[in-house]
Amino acid sequence: MEFFHKIDKSFIGRFIDKRLKIIASTDPERIYVENVRSFYGVKTSVAKIFCEMATKDNLFRKNFAVNCPNDSCQRVIVTFNSKHDIPESIICEHCQLLEKDKFEFRKDELKVVEFYKLNTAVS
Repeated sequence: MEFFHKIDKSFIGRFIDKRLKIIASTDPERIYVENVRSFYGVKTSVAKIFCEMATKDNLFRKNFAVNCPNDSCQRVIVTFNSKHDIPESIICEHCQLLEKDKFEFRKDELKVVEFYKLNTAVS
């Protein structure tokens, strides 16, 4: 028992604790490249490759979140399976309800964020 207690208090224990916190805070419905980068301690480009490989192996599904470009909002308006599915204009209902001056946005104004979902259909 003494042995495990010492390991728990060492850098190894802190290293494992950090990984457990990352896993606990990661939503399997919204896995970002940054989550993977932080977990493995690799460069963003390498984490991106990991995510693409997981997608190719059918472990992840790639998605695109459209965020409201209003600085006071920045909420996810809608998500899509493909960038090609994003329409030419999108209304942020939240900004519309708050009667913001601008609530309808052209495709080129939108903030699109790529993320991944854990593919639960894989057996």
